[in-house]
Amino acid sequence: MNSGELLVSNESFIRVFIVIAYVPLCLISSRLLFPGISPSAKGLGIGMLALQILVVALSEIIQPTSIFEERLWTLDREFNIPSTFSSTQLALAGGLALLTASLARARPALFRLYLAGLGVSFLYLALDEFFAWKDLGSSRTWKINVSILGAAIVLATTLLALRSSRRARIWHLCLLTGLALVAIAAVVVDDLPPFCGNLGFIVLEDCLDYRIPEEIIEFLGIWLSLVAMLGHFSEATRRSSARVQRMPYALPVIWIILIFLVPLIPRFEMQLLAQAAAVQFDKRIQLKGYRIDNEGRGTFILRLYATATAWDWNHIGRREVGYSVHLVDQASGESFVSRNKLVRPQFEILIFGAQYEPIYREYAAFEIPPTTPANRALWVVLTLWRQNDGEYERMKVLSSDLKLLSETQVVLGELVLPANSPAPSTSPLAQFANGFSLGAVDLPQDARSGENLVIPFAWRSNENGREDHAQYLHLGYVSPPGEGGGVEGGSESVETGAWFVYDQEPLGPRLPTRLWYSGLADSETWQVPLPADLAPGLYQVFTGLYRMRDQERVSAIDAEGKPFVDARVPLGFVTIRSVAP
Repeated sequence: MNSGELLVSNESFIRVFIVIAYVPLCLISSRLLFPGISPSAKGLGIGMLALQILVVALSEIIQPTSIFEERLWTLDREFNIPSTFSSTQLALAGGLALLTASLARARPALFRLYLAGLGVSFLYLALDEFFAWKDLGSSRTWKINVSILGAAIVLATTLLALRSSRRARIWHLCLLTGLALVAIAAVVVDDLPPFCGNLGFIVLEDCLDYRIPEEIIEFLGIWLSLVAMLGHFSEATRRSSARVQRMPYALPVIWIILIFLVPLIPRFEMQLLAQAAAVQFDKRIQLKGYRIDNEGRGTFILRLYATATAWDWNHIGRREVGYSVHLVDQASGESFVSRNKLVRPQFEILIFGAQYEPIYREYAAFEIPPTTPANRALWVVLTLWRQNDGEYERMKVLSSDLKLLSETQVVLGELVLPANSPAPSTSPLAQFANGFSLGAVDLPQDARSGENLVIPFAWRSNENGREDHAQYLHLGYVSPPGEGGGVEGGSESVETGAWFVYDQEPLGPRLPTRLWYSGLADSETWQVPLPADLAPGLYQVFTGLYRMRDQERVSAIDAEGKPFVDARVPLGFVTIRSVAP
Protein backbone atom coordinates (compact mmCIF):
# COMPACT_ATOMS: atom_id res chain seq x y z
CA MET A 1 0.00 0.00 0.00
CA ASN A 2 1.35 3.41 -1.02
CA SER A 3 1.57 6.39 1.32
CA GLY A 4 -1.59 8.43 1.37
CA GLU A 5 -3.78 5.40 0.80
CA LEU A 6 -6.22 4.28 3.47
CA LEU A 7 -6.71 0.56 4.08
CA VAL A 8 -10.36 -0.16 4.94
CA SER A 9 -11.92 -3.50 5.85
CA ASN A 10 -15.41 -4.55 4.88
CA GLU A 11 -16.56 -4.23 8.51
CA SER A 12 -15.12 -0.71 8.83
CA PHE A 13 -16.81 0.38 5.63
CA ILE A 14 -20.19 -0.88 6.90
CA ARG A 15 -19.78 0.93 10.22
CA VAL A 16 -18.98 4.16 8.43
CA PHE A 17 -21.98 3.59 6.17
CA ILE A 18 -24.20 3.21 9.25
CA VAL A 19 -23.06 6.59 10.57
CA ILE A 20 -23.46 8.26 7.17
CA ALA A 21 -26.97 6.82 6.82
CA TYR A 22 -28.41 7.49 10.25
CA VAL A 23 -26.93 10.87 11.23
CA PRO A 24 -28.53 12.80 8.33
CA LEU A 25 -31.79 10.91 8.83
CA CYS A 26 -31.96 11.93 12.48
CA LEU A 27 -31.23 15.58 11.65
CA ILE A 28 -33.76 15.78 8.83
CA SER A 29 -36.43 14.03 10.88
CA SER A 30 -36.01 16.36 13.83
CA ARG A 31 -36.31 19.44 11.62
CA LEU A 32 -38.97 18.40 9.08
CA LEU A 33 -40.93 15.37 10.27
CA PHE A 34 -41.26 15.30 14.06
CA PRO A 35 -42.66 18.84 14.46
CA GLY A 36 -45.70 17.81 12.40
CA ILE A 37 -46.82 14.86 14.50
CA SER A 38 -48.34 14.58 17.94
CA PRO A 39 -46.12 14.06 21.01
CA SER A 40 -47.41 10.51 21.46
CA ALA A 41 -46.71 9.59 17.82
CA LYS A 42 -43.33 11.34 18.01
CA GLY A 43 -42.34 9.20 20.99
CA LEU A 44 -43.27 6.02 19.11
CA GLY A 45 -41.36 7.12 16.02
CA ILE A 46 -38.25 8.06 17.98
CA GLY A 47 -38.45 4.84 19.96
CA MET A 48 -38.65 2.69 16.83
CA LEU A 49 -35.72 4.56 15.26
CA ALA A 50 -33.65 4.12 18.42
CA LEU A 51 -34.42 0.39 18.48
CA GLN A 52 -33.53 0.13 14.81
CA ILE A 53 -30.16 1.80 15.36
CA LEU A 54 -29.56 -0.47 18.36
CA VAL A 55 -30.37 -3.65 16.38
CA VAL A 56 -28.14 -2.56 13.47
CA ALA A 57 -25.30 -1.58 15.80
CA LEU A 58 -25.48 -4.82 17.79
CA SER A 59 -25.44 -6.87 14.60
CA GLU A 60 -22.07 -5.29 13.81
CA ILE A 61 -20.65 -5.05 17.31
CA ILE A 62 -21.48 -8.52 18.66
CA GLN A 63 -18.75 -11.05 18.03
CA PRO A 64 -20.59 -14.39 17.73
CA THR A 65 -19.03 -17.38 19.43
CA SER A 66 -20.97 -19.92 17.36
CA ILE A 67 -22.60 -20.30 13.98
CA PHE A 68 -25.96 -20.11 15.71
CA GLU A 69 -25.22 -16.73 17.31
CA GLU A 70 -23.96 -15.42 13.99
CA ARG A 71 -27.20 -16.50 12.33
CA LEU A 72 -29.21 -14.92 15.15
CA TRP A 73 -27.82 -11.42 14.55
CA THR A 74 -26.98 -11.35 10.82
CA LEU A 75 -28.94 -8.58 9.14
CA ASP A 76 -29.53 -10.38 5.84
CA ARG A 77 -30.94 -13.62 7.32
CA GLU A 78 -34.49 -14.59 8.19
CA PHE A 79 -36.13 -15.79 11.42
CA ASN A 80 -33.74 -13.87 13.66
CA ILE A 81 -33.72 -10.69 15.74
CA PRO A 82 -33.21 -8.15 12.89
CA SER A 83 -35.88 -9.76 10.68
CA THR A 84 -38.29 -9.84 13.64
CA PHE A 85 -37.77 -6.13 14.23
CA SER A 86 -38.08 -5.31 10.52
CA SER A 87 -41.33 -7.26 10.32
CA THR A 88 -42.64 -5.47 13.41
CA GLN A 89 -41.94 -2.06 11.83
CA LEU A 90 -43.85 -3.04 8.70
CA ALA A 91 -46.72 -4.41 10.75
CA LEU A 92 -46.82 -1.22 12.83
CA ALA A 93 -47.08 0.84 9.64
CA GLY A 94 -49.87 -1.42 8.39
CA GLY A 95 -51.71 -1.33 11.69
CA LEU A 96 -51.45 2.46 11.82
CA ALA A 97 -52.89 2.73 8.32
CA LEU A 98 -55.87 0.53 9.21
CA LEU A 99 -56.37 2.31 12.52
CA THR A 100 -56.29 5.70 10.82
CA ALA A 101 -58.78 4.53 8.18
CA SER A 102 -61.22 3.56 10.93
CA LEU A 103 -60.76 6.80 12.92
CA ALA A 104 -60.61 9.39 10.12
CA ARG A 105 -64.36 9.34 9.51
CA ALA A 106 -64.42 12.99 8.56
CA ARG A 107 -62.01 12.38 5.68
CA PRO A 108 -63.18 11.38 2.18
CA ALA A 109 -64.07 7.72 1.62
CA LEU A 110 -61.44 7.47 -1.14
CA PHE A 111 -58.69 8.48 1.29
CA ARG A 112 -59.89 5.96 3.88
CA LEU A 113 -59.98 3.24 1.22
CA TYR A 114 -56.42 4.20 0.25
CA LEU A 115 -55.29 3.83 3.87
CA ALA A 116 -57.01 0.45 4.16
CA GLY A 117 -55.18 -0.75 1.05
CA LEU A 118 -51.90 0.52 2.46
CA GLY A 119 -52.58 -1.30 5.71
CA VAL A 120 -53.22 -4.64 4.03
CA SER A 121 -50.14 -4.22 1.82
CA PHE A 122 -47.86 -3.43 4.75
CA LEU A 123 -49.20 -6.38 6.74
CA TYR A 124 -48.55 -8.69 3.81
CA LEU A 125 -44.99 -7.38 3.52
CA ALA A 126 -44.56 -7.81 7.29
CA LEU A 127 -45.56 -11.48 7.06
CA ASP A 128 -43.30 -11.99 4.06
CA GLU A 129 -40.40 -10.34 5.88
CA PHE A 130 -40.78 -12.66 8.85
CA PHE A 131 -41.80 -15.96 7.24
CA ALA A 132 -39.68 -15.56 4.08
CA TRP A 133 -42.46 -16.46 1.66
CA LYS A 134 -40.24 -15.25 -1.14
CA ASP A 135 -37.98 -18.25 -0.53
CA LEU A 136 -40.82 -20.64 -1.41
CA GLY A 137 -40.93 -19.60 -5.05
CA SER A 138 -39.01 -17.80 -7.73
CA SER A 139 -37.06 -14.74 -6.57
CA ARG A 140 -37.74 -13.09 -9.92
CA THR A 141 -41.50 -13.66 -9.61
CA TRP A 142 -41.47 -12.25 -6.09
CA LYS A 143 -39.66 -9.10 -7.22
CA ILE A 144 -42.11 -8.62 -10.09
CA ASN A 145 -45.13 -8.97 -7.77
CA VAL A 146 -43.67 -6.61 -5.16
CA SER A 147 -42.74 -4.12 -7.87
CA ILE A 148 -46.31 -4.12 -9.17
CA LEU A 149 -47.64 -3.61 -5.65
CA GLY A 150 -45.14 -0.79 -5.05
CA ALA A 151 -46.00 0.90 -8.35
CA ALA A 152 -49.71 0.82 -7.47
CA ILE A 153 -49.02 2.39 -4.06
CA VAL A 154 -46.79 5.08 -5.59
CA LEU A 155 -49.43 5.95 -8.19
CA ALA A 156 -52.24 6.16 -5.63
CA THR A 157 -50.06 8.16 -3.22
CA THR A 158 -49.03 10.63 -5.93
CA LEU A 159 -52.61 11.22 -7.05
CA LEU A 160 -53.75 11.80 -3.47
CA ALA A 161 -50.80 14.09 -2.77
CA LEU A 162 -51.82 16.34 -5.65
CA ARG A 163 -55.26 16.74 -4.10
CA SER A 164 -54.09 17.06 -0.48
CA SER A 165 -53.31 20.08 1.66
CA ARG A 166 -49.77 21.35 1.93
CA ARG A 167 -49.42 20.00 5.46
CA ALA A 168 -50.60 16.53 4.41
CA ARG A 169 -48.30 16.36 1.40
CA ILE A 170 -45.25 15.97 3.60
CA TRP A 171 -46.55 12.56 4.74
CA HIS A 172 -47.19 11.45 1.19
CA LEU A 173 -43.68 12.59 0.27
CA CYS A 174 -42.26 10.78 3.29
CA LEU A 175 -44.01 7.57 2.23
CA LEU A 176 -42.79 7.89 -1.36
CA THR A 177 -39.23 8.45 -0.12
CA GLY A 178 -39.45 5.40 2.13
CA LEU A 179 -40.83 3.21 -0.65
CA ALA A 180 -38.11 4.45 -2.99
CA LEU A 181 -35.40 3.45 -0.51
CA VAL A 182 -36.95 -0.01 -0.06
CA ALA A 183 -37.16 -0.44 -3.86
CA ILE A 184 -33.57 0.69 -4.36
CA ALA A 185 -32.41 -1.75 -1.69
CA ALA A 186 -34.45 -4.75 -2.88
CA VAL A 187 -34.19 -4.31 -6.65
CA VAL A 188 -30.91 -2.46 -7.24
CA VAL A 189 -28.48 -2.89 -4.34
CA ASP A 190 -29.41 -6.53 -3.74
CA ASP A 191 -28.35 -7.44 -7.29
CA LEU A 192 -25.01 -5.63 -7.21
CA PRO A 193 -21.99 -7.94 -7.46
CA PRO A 194 -19.29 -7.64 -4.77
CA PHE A 195 -16.94 -4.71 -5.44
CA CYS A 196 -13.27 -5.64 -5.26
CA GLY A 197 -11.54 -2.50 -6.57
CA ASN A 198 -10.24 0.66 -4.91
CA LEU A 199 -12.24 3.77 -4.13
CA GLY A 200 -9.75 6.50 -4.93
CA PHE A 201 -7.29 6.70 -2.03
CA ILE A 202 -9.36 4.11 -0.12
CA VAL A 203 -7.97 0.61 -0.50
CA LEU A 204 -10.41 -2.18 0.34
CA GLU A 205 -8.92 -4.95 2.42
CA ASP A 206 -11.38 -7.43 0.91
CA CYS A 207 -14.29 -7.38 -1.50
CA LEU A 208 -17.18 -5.12 -0.53
CA ASP A 209 -20.35 -7.10 0.15
CA TYR A 210 -23.53 -5.09 -0.46
CA ARG A 211 -25.87 -7.33 1.50
CA ILE A 212 -25.57 -5.44 4.80
CA PRO A 213 -25.88 -1.94 3.23
CA GLU A 214 -28.93 -3.24 1.35
CA GLU A 215 -30.58 -4.25 4.63
CA ILE A 216 -29.75 -0.91 6.27
CA ILE A 217 -31.24 1.06 3.37
CA GLU A 218 -34.34 -1.12 3.56
CA PHE A 219 -34.59 -0.48 7.31
CA LEU A 220 -34.44 3.27 6.69
CA GLY A 221 -37.14 3.06 4.03
CA ILE A 222 -39.45 1.08 6.28
CA TRP A 223 -38.98 3.59 9.09
CA LEU A 224 -39.81 6.55 6.82
CA SER A 225 -42.97 4.72 5.71
CA LEU A 226 -43.81 4.23 9.38
CA VAL A 227 -43.33 7.94 10.08
CA ALA A 228 -45.66 8.74 7.18
CA MET A 229 -48.36 6.58 8.77
CA LEU A 230 -47.71 8.27 12.14
CA GLY A 231 -48.26 11.61 10.42
CA HIS A 232 -51.60 10.52 8.96
CA PHE A 233 -52.58 9.08 12.33
CA SER A 234 -51.71 12.36 14.07
CA GLU A 235 -53.85 14.31 11.61
CA ALA A 236 -56.80 11.97 12.20
CA THR A 237 -56.55 11.96 16.01
CA ARG A 238 -55.43 15.52 16.70
CA ARG A 239 -58.55 16.18 18.74
CA SER A 240 -58.92 12.67 20.18
CA SER A 241 -58.26 11.61 23.73
CA ALA A 242 -54.83 10.66 24.99
CA ARG A 243 -55.99 7.08 25.24
CA VAL A 244 -56.78 6.96 21.53
CA GLN A 245 -53.47 8.60 20.65
CA ARG A 246 -51.58 5.96 22.64
CA MET A 247 -53.33 3.04 20.91
CA PRO A 248 -50.48 2.48 18.37
CA TYR A 249 -48.12 1.53 21.22
CA ALA A 250 -50.03 -1.75 21.56
CA LEU A 251 -49.60 -2.69 17.91
CA PRO A 252 -45.97 -3.93 18.06
CA VAL A 253 -46.78 -6.05 21.13
CA ILE A 254 -49.84 -7.56 19.47
CA TRP A 255 -47.86 -8.31 16.31
CA ILE A 256 -45.01 -10.05 18.10
CA ILE A 257 -47.47 -12.18 20.06
CA LEU A 258 -49.31 -13.14 16.87
CA ILE A 259 -46.26 -14.10 14.84
CA PHE A 260 -45.00 -16.31 17.64
CA LEU A 261 -48.38 -17.97 17.98
CA VAL A 262 -48.46 -18.91 14.28
CA PRO A 263 -45.76 -21.62 14.62
CA LEU A 264 -47.86 -23.24 17.33
CA ILE A 265 -50.63 -23.98 14.83
CA PRO A 266 -48.96 -27.19 13.55
CA ARG A 267 -48.61 -28.36 17.15
CA PHE A 268 -52.30 -27.81 17.87
CA GLU A 269 -53.26 -29.32 14.51
CA MET A 270 -51.15 -32.40 15.21
CA GLN A 271 -52.77 -32.92 18.60
CA LEU A 272 -56.31 -32.46 17.31
CA LEU A 273 -56.28 -34.01 13.84
CA ALA A 274 -53.23 -36.22 13.37
CA GLN A 275 -52.50 -39.79 14.34
CA ALA A 276 -49.74 -39.89 16.94
CA ALA A 277 -46.41 -41.53 16.14
CA ALA A 278 -42.98 -41.90 17.71
CA VAL A 279 -40.43 -42.58 15.00
CA GLN A 280 -36.88 -41.48 15.73
CA PHE A 281 -34.57 -40.96 12.74
CA ASP A 282 -30.93 -40.11 12.89
CA LYS A 283 -29.99 -36.41 12.67
CA ARG A 284 -32.27 -36.01 15.72
CA ILE A 285 -35.41 -35.83 13.62
CA GLN A 286 -38.54 -37.43 15.06
CA LEU A 287 -41.89 -38.04 13.39
CA LYS A 288 -44.53 -37.09 15.96
CA GLY A 289 -47.69 -37.53 13.91
CA TYR A 290 -49.20 -37.92 10.48
CA ARG A 291 -52.51 -37.78 8.70
CA ILE A 292 -53.59 -39.50 5.49
CA ASP A 293 -56.70 -38.29 3.68
CA ASN A 294 -57.88 -40.49 0.84
CA GLU A 295 -59.67 -38.20 -1.62
CA GLY A 296 -60.92 -41.11 -3.75
CA ARG A 297 -59.28 -42.91 -6.64
CA GLY A 298 -57.55 -39.78 -7.87
CA THR A 299 -55.68 -38.27 -4.94
CA PHE A 300 -54.55 -38.79 -1.39
CA ILE A 301 -53.14 -36.09 0.88
CA LEU A 302 -50.37 -36.68 3.39
CA ARG A 303 -49.51 -34.40 6.30
CA LEU A 304 -46.39 -35.06 8.32
CA TYR A 305 -45.62 -33.53 11.70
CA ALA A 306 -41.96 -33.80 12.62
CA THR A 307 -39.85 -32.26 15.33
CA ALA A 308 -36.18 -31.45 15.53
CA THR A 309 -34.17 -28.64 17.00
CA ALA A 310 -34.72 -25.44 15.06
CA TRP A 311 -31.04 -25.34 14.25
CA ASP A 312 -30.62 -28.99 13.21
CA TRP A 313 -33.64 -29.09 10.91
CA ASN A 314 -32.42 -26.17 8.81
CA HIS A 315 -28.69 -26.29 9.42
CA ILE A 316 -28.33 -29.73 7.81
CA GLY A 317 -29.54 -28.12 4.62
CA ARG A 318 -32.82 -26.61 3.58
CA ARG A 319 -32.30 -27.70 0.02
CA GLU A 320 -30.78 -31.04 1.01
CA VAL A 321 -33.32 -32.76 3.25
CA GLY A 322 -36.31 -34.47 1.70
CA TYR A 323 -38.67 -37.37 1.96
CA SER A 324 -40.05 -40.06 -0.31
CA VAL A 325 -43.51 -41.56 -0.19
CA HIS A 326 -44.50 -44.80 -1.90
CA LEU A 327 -47.77 -46.69 -2.25
CA VAL A 328 -46.70 -50.31 -1.93
CA ASP A 329 -48.89 -53.34 -2.60
CA GLN A 330 -48.92 -55.41 0.59
CA ALA A 331 -49.23 -58.71 -1.22
CA SER A 332 -46.74 -58.26 -4.08
CA GLY A 333 -44.43 -55.52 -2.75
CA GLU A 334 -44.88 -53.56 -5.98
CA SER A 335 -44.77 -49.76 -5.73
CA PHE A 336 -47.57 -48.06 -7.66
CA VAL A 337 -46.97 -44.44 -6.62
CA SER A 338 -43.64 -42.81 -5.84
CA ARG A 339 -42.83 -39.20 -5.09
CA ASN A 340 -39.75 -37.41 -3.79
CA LYS A 341 -40.01 -33.98 -2.22
CA LEU A 342 -37.66 -31.57 -0.50
CA VAL A 343 -38.74 -30.22 2.87
CA ARG A 344 -40.10 -26.69 2.71
CA PRO A 345 -38.33 -23.77 4.33
CA GLN A 346 -39.85 -23.55 7.78
CA PHE A 347 -40.15 -20.93 10.45
CA GLU A 348 -37.23 -21.57 12.80
CA ILE A 349 -37.91 -19.39 15.87
CA LEU A 350 -34.17 -19.07 16.34
CA ILE A 351 -34.52 -16.44 19.03
CA PHE A 352 -35.92 -19.17 21.31
CA GLY A 353 -32.54 -20.87 21.25
CA ALA A 354 -30.68 -23.43 19.18
CA GLN A 355 -32.25 -26.38 20.98
CA TYR A 356 -35.87 -25.26 20.70
CA GLU A 357 -38.00 -27.94 19.00
CA PRO A 358 -40.94 -26.59 17.00
CA ILE A 359 -43.30 -28.86 15.10
CA TYR A 360 -42.62 -28.81 11.38
CA ARG A 361 -45.55 -29.60 9.11
CA GLU A 362 -45.07 -31.05 5.66
CA TYR A 363 -47.98 -31.22 3.25
CA ALA A 364 -48.11 -33.11 -0.03
CA ALA A 365 -50.87 -34.15 -2.44
CA PHE A 366 -50.25 -37.33 -4.42
CA GLU A 367 -51.91 -38.14 -7.72
CA ILE A 368 -52.73 -41.82 -8.03
CA PRO A 369 -52.31 -43.16 -11.60
CA PRO A 370 -55.54 -44.56 -13.07
CA THR A 371 -53.70 -47.83 -13.75
CA THR A 372 -53.32 -48.47 -10.01
CA PRO A 373 -55.44 -51.56 -9.23
CA ALA A 374 -58.49 -51.22 -7.00
CA ASN A 375 -59.39 -53.42 -4.04
CA ARG A 376 -55.81 -54.03 -3.02
CA ALA A 377 -54.27 -53.20 0.35
CA LEU A 378 -51.64 -50.49 -0.16
CA TRP A 379 -49.07 -49.36 2.38
CA VAL A 380 -48.14 -45.68 2.60
CA VAL A 381 -44.37 -45.88 3.11
CA LEU A 382 -42.18 -42.96 4.21
CA THR A 383 -38.42 -42.55 3.80
CA LEU A 384 -36.35 -39.54 4.89
CA TRP A 385 -33.16 -38.71 3.05
CA ARG A 386 -30.56 -36.02 2.58
CA GLN A 387 -28.10 -35.11 -0.14
CA ASN A 388 -24.46 -35.58 0.74
CA ASP A 389 -21.86 -34.68 -1.91
CA GLY A 390 -24.40 -35.29 -4.64
CA GLU A 391 -25.45 -38.66 -3.24
CA TYR A 392 -28.79 -39.41 -1.58
CA GLU A 393 -28.50 -41.00 1.84
CA ARG A 394 -31.52 -42.56 3.48
CA MET A 395 -31.88 -41.72 7.15
CA LYS A 396 -31.95 -44.74 9.43
CA VAL A 397 -34.83 -45.33 11.81
CA LEU A 398 -33.42 -45.64 15.32
CA SER A 399 -36.73 -46.51 16.99
CA SER A 400 -40.34 -46.70 15.89
CA ASP A 401 -43.80 -47.53 17.16
CA LEU A 402 -44.91 -48.04 13.55
CA LYS A 403 -44.30 -51.00 11.28
CA LEU A 404 -40.98 -50.97 9.40
CA LEU A 405 -40.31 -52.48 5.98
CA SER A 406 -36.59 -51.89 6.40
CA GLU A 407 -34.26 -49.87 8.60
CA THR A 408 -35.13 -46.75 6.56
CA GLN A 409 -38.77 -47.38 5.53
CA VAL A 410 -41.69 -46.61 7.83
CA VAL A 411 -45.26 -47.74 7.15
CA LEU A 412 -47.45 -44.74 7.96
CA GLY A 413 -50.74 -46.38 7.16
CA GLU A 414 -52.70 -48.25 4.57
CA LEU A 415 -55.45 -47.49 2.15
CA VAL A 416 -57.48 -49.15 -0.57
CA LEU A 417 -58.77 -47.71 -3.82
CA PRO A 418 -62.49 -48.60 -4.12
CA ALA A 419 -63.80 -50.24 -7.27
CA ASN A 420 -67.16 -49.71 -8.94
CA SER A 421 -69.51 -52.26 -7.40
CA PRO A 422 -72.56 -53.95 -8.96
CA ALA A 423 -75.95 -53.86 -7.29
CA PRO A 424 -76.23 -56.15 -4.26
CA SER A 425 -77.91 -59.53 -4.51
CA THR A 426 -81.45 -59.71 -3.13
CA SER A 427 -80.88 -63.20 -1.71
CA PRO A 428 -77.31 -63.77 -0.49
CA LEU A 429 -76.36 -67.20 0.70
CA ALA A 430 -75.35 -65.88 4.12
CA GLN A 431 -75.50 -62.57 5.92
CA PHE A 432 -72.92 -62.18 8.68
CA ALA A 433 -73.33 -60.08 11.80
CA ASN A 434 -70.39 -57.82 10.90
CA GLY A 435 -72.12 -56.55 7.74
CA PHE A 436 -70.45 -58.93 5.26
CA SER A 437 -72.51 -61.15 2.98
CA LEU A 438 -71.59 -64.21 0.97
CA GLY A 439 -73.16 -64.87 -2.41
CA ALA A 440 -74.17 -68.22 -3.83
CA VAL A 441 -71.23 -70.59 -4.20
CA ASP A 442 -70.72 -72.72 -7.29
CA LEU A 443 -69.25 -75.80 -5.59
CA PRO A 444 -67.69 -78.38 -7.92
CA GLN A 445 -69.19 -81.88 -7.79
CA ASP A 446 -65.91 -83.68 -7.36
CA ALA A 447 -62.16 -83.24 -6.93
CA ARG A 448 -59.08 -85.40 -6.57
CA SER A 449 -56.91 -85.75 -3.50
CA GLY A 450 -53.45 -84.28 -4.00
CA GLU A 451 -54.86 -81.62 -6.33
CA ASN A 452 -56.59 -78.29 -5.83
CA LEU A 453 -60.23 -77.86 -4.99
CA VAL A 454 -61.32 -74.77 -6.92
CA ILE A 455 -64.09 -72.73 -5.25
CA PRO A 456 -65.12 -69.17 -6.22
CA PHE A 457 -66.41 -66.94 -3.39
CA ALA A 458 -68.28 -63.69 -4.01
CA TRP A 459 -68.33 -61.25 -1.10
CA ARG A 460 -70.05 -57.99 -0.41
CA SER A 461 -69.71 -55.53 2.47
CA ASN A 462 -72.47 -53.27 3.71
CA GLU A 463 -70.27 -51.70 6.39
CA ASN A 464 -66.67 -50.56 6.73
CA GLY A 465 -64.37 -53.25 8.03
CA ARG A 466 -62.83 -52.68 11.44
CA GLU A 467 -60.74 -55.76 12.13
CA ASP A 468 -59.20 -58.79 10.50
CA HIS A 469 -61.28 -61.90 9.82
CA ALA A 470 -60.36 -65.25 8.37
CA GLN A 471 -62.64 -67.50 6.35
CA TYR A 472 -62.56 -71.20 7.08
CA LEU A 473 -63.45 -74.10 4.81
CA HIS A 474 -64.46 -77.40 6.48
CA LEU A 475 -64.85 -80.68 4.60
CA GLY A 476 -66.61 -83.28 6.74
CA TYR A 477 -66.46 -86.95 5.67
CA VAL A 478 -69.96 -88.38 5.05
CA SER A 479 -69.62 -91.75 3.32
CA PRO A 480 -67.31 -93.89 1.19
CA PRO A 481 -67.43 -93.57 -2.60
CA GLY A 482 -70.63 -94.77 -4.19
CA GLU A 483 -72.81 -94.93 -1.06
CA GLY A 484 -74.12 -91.33 -1.20
CA GLY A 485 -75.69 -91.45 2.25
CA GLY A 486 -76.71 -88.33 4.05
CA VAL A 487 -76.71 -86.05 1.03
CA GLU A 488 -79.90 -84.38 2.16
CA GLY A 489 -78.74 -83.90 5.75
CA GLY A 490 -77.15 -80.99 7.52
CA SER A 491 -74.07 -81.08 9.74
CA GLU A 492 -75.48 -84.22 11.38
CA SER A 493 -74.83 -86.08 8.10
CA VAL A 494 -71.10 -86.18 8.84
CA GLU A 495 -70.75 -89.73 10.17
CA THR A 496 -67.13 -90.43 11.04
CA GLY A 497 -66.08 -87.07 12.48
CA ALA A 498 -63.13 -86.87 10.03
CA TRP A 499 -62.55 -83.28 8.90
CA PHE A 500 -60.32 -81.43 6.50
CA VAL A 501 -59.84 -77.79 7.52
CA TYR A 502 -58.45 -74.91 5.46
CA ASP A 503 -58.37 -71.20 6.43
CA GLN A 504 -57.37 -68.01 4.63
CA GLU A 505 -58.51 -64.40 4.28
CA PRO A 506 -61.76 -64.17 2.29
CA LEU A 507 -60.20 -62.20 -0.58
CA GLY A 508 -56.69 -63.43 0.06
CA PRO A 509 -53.79 -61.27 1.30
CA ARG A 510 -54.53 -58.60 -1.32
CA LEU A 511 -57.38 -57.10 0.74
CA PRO A 512 -57.73 -57.90 4.47
CA THR A 513 -61.22 -57.40 5.89
CA ARG A 514 -60.05 -54.46 8.05
CA LEU A 515 -59.86 -52.47 4.80
CA TRP A 516 -63.21 -53.51 3.39
CA TYR A 517 -65.46 -50.55 2.73
CA SER A 518 -69.21 -50.15 2.57
CA GLY A 519 -70.36 -51.08 -0.92
CA LEU A 520 -67.44 -53.37 -1.69
CA ALA A 521 -68.28 -56.25 -4.02
CA ASP A 522 -65.47 -58.59 -4.99
CA SER A 523 -64.70 -62.24 -5.47
CA GLU A 524 -61.80 -64.58 -4.98
CA THR A 525 -61.28 -68.02 -6.45
CA TRP A 526 -59.76 -70.28 -3.87
CA GLN A 527 -57.25 -72.90 -4.87
CA VAL A 528 -57.53 -75.29 -1.92
CA PRO A 529 -54.70 -77.87 -1.90
CA LEU A 530 -56.12 -81.27 -0.92
CA PRO A 531 -53.78 -83.68 0.85
CA ALA A 532 -52.66 -86.63 -1.20
CA ASP A 533 -53.76 -89.00 1.58
CA LEU A 534 -57.22 -87.48 1.93
CA ALA A 535 -59.63 -90.39 2.07
CA PRO A 536 -61.87 -90.67 -1.00
CA GLY A 537 -65.57 -90.34 -0.47
CA LEU A 538 -68.41 -87.89 -0.10
CA TYR A 539 -67.74 -84.74 1.96
CA GLN A 540 -70.07 -82.02 3.15
CA VAL A 541 -68.57 -78.54 2.78
CA PHE A 542 -69.06 -75.66 5.25
CA THR A 543 -67.64 -72.15 5.43
CA GLY A 544 -67.81 -69.16 7.74
CA LEU A 545 -65.85 -66.32 9.29
CA TYR A 546 -64.00 -65.90 12.56
CA ARG A 547 -62.21 -62.97 14.15
CA MET A 548 -58.45 -63.37 14.10
CA ARG A 549 -57.91 -61.60 17.41
CA ASP A 550 -59.92 -64.11 19.49
CA GLN A 551 -60.79 -66.96 17.07
CA GLU A 552 -64.49 -66.39 17.69
CA ARG A 553 -66.83 -67.24 14.82
CA VAL A 554 -69.09 -64.54 13.38
CA SER A 555 -72.75 -65.51 13.51
CA ALA A 556 -74.66 -65.65 10.23
CA ILE A 557 -78.22 -66.02 8.94
CA ASP A 558 -79.64 -67.32 5.69
CA ALA A 559 -81.82 -65.45 3.19
CA GLU A 560 -84.92 -66.11 5.32
CA GLY A 561 -83.29 -64.81 8.51
CA LYS A 562 -82.71 -68.23 10.07
CA PRO A 563 -79.38 -68.51 11.93
CA PHE A 564 -76.92 -71.17 10.87
CA VAL A 565 -75.98 -73.79 13.47
CA ASP A 566 -72.52 -73.16 14.94
CA ALA A 567 -72.20 -70.15 12.55
CA ARG A 568 -71.33 -72.65 9.79
CA VAL A 569 -72.74 -72.03 6.32
CA PRO A 570 -73.32 -75.31 4.39
CA LEU A 571 -72.20 -75.04 0.78
CA GLY A 572 -73.12 -78.51 -0.43
CA PHE A 573 -71.31 -81.77 -1.11
CA VAL A 574 -68.23 -82.71 -3.05
CA THR A 575 -66.91 -86.14 -3.94
CA ILE A 576 -63.21 -86.62 -3.38
CA ARG A 577 -61.69 -89.20 -5.63
CA SER A 578 -58.36 -90.86 -5.19
CA VAL A 579 -55.36 -89.92 -7.29
CA ALA A 580 -55.45 -91.66 -10.62
CA PRO A 581 -52.90 -94.50 -10.86
